[in-house]
Amino acid sequence: MHLSTALLIEREVRQQRDARSLAYYLVNETARLHQHSLAFFMRPKARGWSVISATDVHNVEDASGLGDWLRKVAKRKTDGDVTPFETATLAPPADLASGLSPYCLLMVLKHPDGGVAGKLLLLRDTPFQDRDRLIAEPMAECYGHAIASLDDRPFLRRFGSRKGKKWLIVVVVLLCAAGFIPVPITALAPVEIVARQPTPITAPFDGIIADVLVRPYEAVTPGQMVVRMDQTELAMEQNVASRSLAVTEAELERYRHEAYLMPESKAKMAIWELKVELSKQELANARDKLERHRITAPVAGVAVYDHRFNWRGQPVKAGQRLMTIAQPNDLEAQIELPASALIPLANGAPVTLFLDIDPTRPIAAKLTSIGYQAQPTAAGTMAYRYRADIDGTLNTDLLGARGTARLEGDKILLAYALLRRPFAALRQFVGL
Repeated sequence: MHLSTALLIEREVRQQRDARSLAYYLVNETARLHQHSLAFFMRPKARGWSVISATDVHNVEDASGLGDWLRKVAKRKTDGDVTPFETATLAPPADLASGLSPYCLLMVLKHPDGGVAGKLLLLRDTPFQDRDRLIAEPMAECYGHAIASLDDRPFLRRFGSRKGKKWLIVVVVLLCAAGFIPVPITALAPVEIVARQPTPITAPFDGIIADVLVRPYEAVTPGQMVVRMDQTELAMEQNVASRSLAVTEAELERYRHEAYLMPESKAKMAIWELKVELSKQELANARDKLERHRITAPVAGVAVYDHRFNWRGQPVKAGQRLMTIAQPNDLEAQIELPASALIPLANGAPVTLFLDIDPTRPIAAKLTSIGYQAQPTAAGTMAYRYRADIDGTLNTDLLGARGTARLEGDKILLAYALLRRPFAALRQFVGL
C-alpha cells in the first residue's frame, strides 16, 4: 500500500507546474503517504530561512512566534536527511506547544548537486517508525529534485550550499584583493579633430554678405576669392562721397576767387580746404571698401564653416568671423571633458582617441593644453576644454571627425576607481 502510494505521489510531485503549487502539494497532499496532521515547508534565502507554506494555512507570518520557531528548526543540523524528533525537544513556544502534535519528522530536501533546497517538517500524534523513515528518505530526494526543476532562485541555491559558501568566501577575498590593484584613473569625453592653427576669415567692415564662393571643406589657394560682400550700399557711399567732394571743391574755388576782393574770405578758405581734405578721405574710404568687398584666402588650406546658404544676405559686423582656413595636414584633438567627470591631469598625459569614423583603430595622443575653467558647450552643459597632439601622422580626411577620448591620469587603487563616482554622489547628497 505504501509503495503504490509513494509511486503515485512521486508522479504527482513531478507533474507540478510551478513552485507555489509544489509547496502546497508537499504540505497537504503528501499526508496520504506520511500520515501527518500538520506540515511546514521552509526554504533558504540570502540570510536565514523563510516559511513558504503550511497545512491548511494560507501563509505564516515571519514576525510571529510560530515563524521564529520554524526558522530555528530549519537551522537545526541533523545527522541524516530524515530525522524523527519529539516535538518537545525542539523547544516550541509555550503558547504553541499545546496545539502541536507530540511527534515530528524533519526532512532535508536536497538538490541533485548537494545543495539544500528546503526542509519539510511533519507533525503527527503517533511516533515515526523506521519504516516511515525508510519511505521518507527516497521521497525527500524526489521532493528535492522537483524543487530543483522548478527552482526560480538558482543563484541563491548555489551559494546556499556548503560548497557554494566556500566559493563565495573565495570570491569575496579575491575581489577585496583585486581592489588594491593600481590602475590609471580614466575619464571619457567627446573629442573633435580640428586644425592646430586655423587662419580666420573675418568681415572687413559692416555690411551684407552677397555670396560665399566656396563650399564647406573645399580646398582653396592663396588669393582665391571666398566671400563677396554686397556692393549696392558701397557704391552708393562712393557716389555720395564723390559728389560731396565735388561740392566742397567748388566752394573752395569760389572762396579763392573772392579772396582777391573780400579779405574776410581768406579765413573761410582755410576751413574749406580742411573740408576738401575730409571729403577726399571719405571718398578714399568708400573706394577702399568697394575694393575690399572681395574677401580672398590669405593662405592655402581648407575652408571650414557651416553652410554657405546660411550666410547669403546676412548682415555682419566688422571683425565677425565668417570661416577659417585650416591646414588638413596639421591637426590636433579638441576635447570637452564634462565637469562631472573631471580628473587630475597634467600636460603630457596619455590620451586615446576612438573616432566614430573608425572606432576599431584607436589613435594615441598627448595632452598639450589644459582647461582650468569650465565653459558652456553646445549641448548646454559645462565642460573643460583640452587639446592634445596626435602621435604620428593622421589621415587628412579626418578633419572635423568626432568620437570619444579616453584620458588617463595617475594610478589609483581599483576599488577607488570603481567607487569614486558613487562616493562623490553620496557626499553631494548627504553633504558630508
